[in-house]
Amino acid sequence: MKITVMGATGRIGMHLVEKLGQTGVEVVAASTSLGVNSVTASERP
Repeated sequence: MKITVMGATGRIGMHLVEKLGQTGVEVVAASTSLGVNSVTASERP
């Protein structure tokens, strides 16, 4: 299974990414600090 976590660098998101990874889930970390805009679904160049 592959899951995208929005806010992956935040207080809750970073723990969620870690826990999901431990269960074998393929995690795609996304956040504005990583260059992902959740409103437009675009990435910074």
